[in-house]
Amino acid sequence: MKAPQFKDSTASPEQFFSILPPDWQDAIRPFWPGYEDTARIYILESDGEVLGGGIAFSAVSPDTMFYRDEAQRWFDEGYLYIGFLWVAEQHRGRQLGSMWLQELFLQFPGQRFWLAIEDYQLLPFYERNGFRLAKAVEGEWGPEWVLVR
Repeated sequence: MKAPQFKDSTASPEQFFSILPPDWQDAIRPFWPGYEDTARIYILESDGEVLGGGIAFSAVSPDTMFYRDEAQRWFDEGYLYIGFLWVAEQHRGRQLGSMWLQELFLQFPGQRFWLAIEDYQLLPFYERNGFRLAKAVEGEWGPEWVLVR
């Protein structure tokens, strides 16, 4: 397998959406037409296969609507939101999530980012990638933790 390439897939969103779990697909596909101008999809691809990816949003995203005011505050402070970060299960354990984040940071030097996690066990992964815990918010299905970098 060739080294993964970081690519902008915004013009072909299905490349990325098709690897997401069904509930994540339901959370982004119907809303995507309203975000095409305020979000960019970036994927990691090797030999024509999408290994993983995520979306950088510059406006309140479908997965942050439940705490819209809090989300808007981060945008107002100049942050971009990282949402839907996903690595296909068969490609996990290869540091692809970290690679995706590092490539994103290279695309946006000096840019500040925020994200929210529903699973607190993901905190060490994000801390290794330069994020810190900022606060907890009440999400649609329970608590979420806001991380910033």
